[in-house]
Amino acid sequence: MPEFFQLKEPAVTDAPALYALIEQDRPPLEKWLPWADSMQSVADEAAFLQYSQQRNADHQLWLRIIWVADQPAGMIDIHEMKDGHGEIGYWLGRDFRGHGIISQSLVLTEQAGFDTLHLNKLSILAATENNASRHVAERNHYHLDGILRQHIPTTGTAYHDAAVYSKLKTER
Repeated sequence: MPEFFQLKEPAVTDAPALYALIEQDRPPLEKWLPWADSMQSVADEAAFLQYSQQRNADHQLWLRIIWVADQPAGMIDIHEMKDGHGEIGYWLGRDFRGHGIISQSLVLTEQAGFDTLHLNKLSILAATENNASRHVAERNHYHLDGILRQHIPTTGTAYHDAAVYSKLKTER
């Protein structure tokens, strides 16, 4: 685990560093995350961060930037919050993977989801072929609820099947 790790609220000034992470790892991000294809400039990232700030303020989103030492490493969020449920999404720049950063971020995100947002269930959707993301859910004791066929859009007209994992507030 890195020596200095934290989750911070999004700031538009983080856009250049976050965009650089996306550019550095664009093909794998685009393979698994539909939004990556639309992020084509620092201005796009800045607009997304500004949008996220407003959605955070409106309690429609809980998004944090993952910081390691003095630099952004990726993001984690809870979205689609309704009826006591929320979906977790995350991504991490390639140089930060394999150090337990997402698992530690997930612990803090679960605390926010269950304790601050008062959600009863958190879900993680991962493409069935995205073994790294599926392993994050499994290592962190999320239950495999099932497979949604052709659920996650890819570039073009194709879709990935999605593995749906969940954790209940009582399962922490």
